[in-house]
Amino acid sequence: MLLRILMISDNARHSEADVQVLKDRGIQVYTCCNYTIAQEMVAEIKPDIIFLDPEEPGKKATELYHKLLDNVLFARIPVIYALVEDDVYLVDRKRTASKTGRNIIADNMIDAIKLALSGPGKPKSQPVYIHTNKIQLGNYAARA
Repeated sequence: MLLRILMISDNARHSEADVQVLKDRGIQVYTCCNYTIAQEMVAEIKPDIIFLDPEEPGKKATELYHKLLDNVLFARIPVIYALVEDDVYLVDRKRTASKTGRNIIADNMIDAIKLALSGPGKPKSQPVYIHTNKIQLGNYAARA
């Protein structure tokens, strides 16, 4: 089965390289550069992952992020929010993980996608921080 990702950005050129990386890995990528129709596209495409990649963080991107998370029609679709500073990706599995451990941070796009698709919860429902080949669970570190 082909993985489908909807890449939502406020600037097509900003996410161009990320889209190409995903396509090179055999992922079917749909793009949306208009926040006002993004929810309609999610409903039509029914992607496996929603990837919100704003050029600049702001009120519109944050509002869309929360609308996507709060929409019960999209309850099973993980949302990845690309934070501009230091290429950090926030993976929110709001409805598939426990409330205390639902937000996970990844430092690259591919790991963020893998985390979004992984099963609910992590040991002790702690956030997982991934840095290159090291996985850190709370205060404990383990090699990947």
